[in-house]
Amino acid sequence: MKFAVFRRLLSKLLLLLTLTSVKADLFTKATRTKADERDLRQSVFDFIIVGGGTAGCVLANRLSAVSDWKVLLVETGDDENIDYNIPGVPTNEYRPILWNYRTERNGYSCLSRPSGSCEVKTGKVLGGSSVTNDMKYTRGSKVDYDGWHNTGTLASLEWKFENLIDDFKYSEDNGDYDILMNSLYHSRGGEMHVKKFKYTDRYIEVFNGAFSEMGLRTLDINTNIPEAVVNNQFAMINNTRLSTNSAFLKPVRHRKNLTILKGATVTKIVINKQENTVDGILYEIEKGKERPAYVKREIILTTGAINNVRLLHLSGIGPKIELKKYNITTIKDLPVGMNYQDQVTTGGLAFVMNDVAPVTEEKITNDFKTWFQSRSGPLASRGINQVSAFLQLYENINAPDVELALDGNYIRSDKYLLTNLTVHSAEEFNLPLPYYNLVNIHPILLRPKSKGRVLLNKRNPKYGRPVIQANLLKETEDLDTLVDSIDIALQLLDTKEMKKAEVKFAPLDLFPCDRLSNRDQWNCIARHYTRAMSRPIGTCRMGDNSTESVVDFQLRVHGIEGLRIIDASVMPSHVRGGIFAPTLMIAEKGAKMILKDWKENKGHFYNR
Repeated sequence: MKFAVFRRLLSKLLLLLTLTSVKADLFTKATRTKADERDLRQSVFDFIIVGGGTAGCVLANRLSAVSDWKVLLVETGDDENIDYNIPGVPTNEYRPILWNYRTERNGYSCLSRPSGSCEVKTGKVLGGSSVTNDMKYTRGSKVDYDGWHNTGTLASLEWKFENLIDDFKYSEDNGDYDILMNSLYHSRGGEMHVKKFKYTDRYIEVFNGAFSEMGLRTLDINTNIPEAVVNNQFAMINNTRLSTNSAFLKPVRHRKNLTILKGATVTKIVINKQENTVDGILYEIEKGKERPAYVKREIILTTGAINNVRLLHLSGIGPKIELKKYNITTIKDLPVGMNYQDQVTTGGLAFVMNDVAPVTEEKITNDFKTWFQSRSGPLASRGINQVSAFLQLYENINAPDVELALDGNYIRSDKYLLTNLTVHSAEEFNLPLPYYNLVNIHPILLRPKSKGRVLLNKRNPKYGRPVIQANLLKETEDLDTLVDSIDIALQLLDTKEMKKAEVKFAPLDLFPCDRLSNRDQWNCIARHYTRAMSRPIGTCRMGDNSTESVVDFQLRVHGIEGLRIIDASVMPSHVRGGIFAPTLMIAEKGAKMILKDWKENKGHFYNR
């Protein structure tokens, strides 16, 4: 046994004999009978991964590949259902597999949303948000990652884009040969298959043509270009959604050294206060009944930018001034929960198609049968969502500022309803995505300047929803960028393609902005009908000191030995795309760091 591992295991055995309090006495009770001793041995792991989401499934695969490492993966949710894997089904509406959070009310955004707040929905299921997201595979731009580098901090060089390309490519299996021609950015052979959908319809061609008419070229957005109309690639195989659970976890579940615990919520990280090392976790399957699991090497948090905050705060890691409010003893004073960022968009911009044939129940039923039988037909697509336009509004950086994302919806097309159509009803999915007679255009602010924070629930810190003070659109620059992009989107209506197809502006009820006009009206609409993109990052940001960051550039929590965070919460700032592909990259890079620390460095864990 390696010396560092032996030392840490020995300290735990001493703890078994000395801890006496209810909270600290996690180990002594397990020594009282031979049966309990057997259970204890089964509950000691080399690595405990908290969260079976996008990153957690990748890490479980990579770490359990070392046969003499015992790995535990703990996930609150359950397995994904086959229904979630149908591309045409909007899984972000399935509340049982979601963490349904809301932002706090403020005077900047979400003013006409229910309760004056915006929804933030992330995956609560094995595979996490890779089961509930839009499936798009977008990486962001070179300047985004280069911005994570701190001049003078050697360790941060690892996060410059040129040093991340291989981590992106490591798990990629790209199925489009026109994309693969650029081998600098793409590869074959990994677990994550990405590909364009073959299914197309008339309006996909119309919108593609309209964007082209406006001067946008059809290009691969993942090759560091500032503008393009994009036929998106998606995480899928055989026209089926491919989550990280399906790609990374299911193929290795047979490994004897991998334990997957579903339906369990981790409530605390147990930390040795004398040595500032992790000893294990407390988790609950039944509310109020805590059970322990112990670790020899590392605990890895992968529960995302919101749930990581709650767990760390409950464990005594966070801003001292905040933890004191809840009578939580501060073990390590770190800015956990600060620097919250989410990409943002707005409702209220929608186009209507007047010649779409009625969608019957019989047609939908037959299309579902077609998908289940041959993985083809309309449901083997994301409808108009397959098209995006990335826009560079300003010339200061050679990268896009906004993505115009398209979502289709089917609305009953009688005249009475269309003249009383609310923004909410225009956005609320009535049918699967490929059936639509209305297209919502969502201008997504890719690099928001506004930042917020996440705090514990005041009334119920342990079980209550965390408080998300998102501050969306607090910075006027964010609002200006959104409205500038809306001006460009409206130019679509002037193109020959749209006029020929008789696509028109949808008659939405825009109260209380209906009496305003031009830019004033769109400013009002953006503030009232704000939408959070549910791509939260930054609350456990990486950096070179414990004043401004939570983890170092090796993703180790400052001052706590044996604790890492490996997911989107470590991102200091957003990238110009979704967070699915970047999270995959972070997981791959984090796995390599762990392997290097424990294999190449002879089992020594350095945390300065």
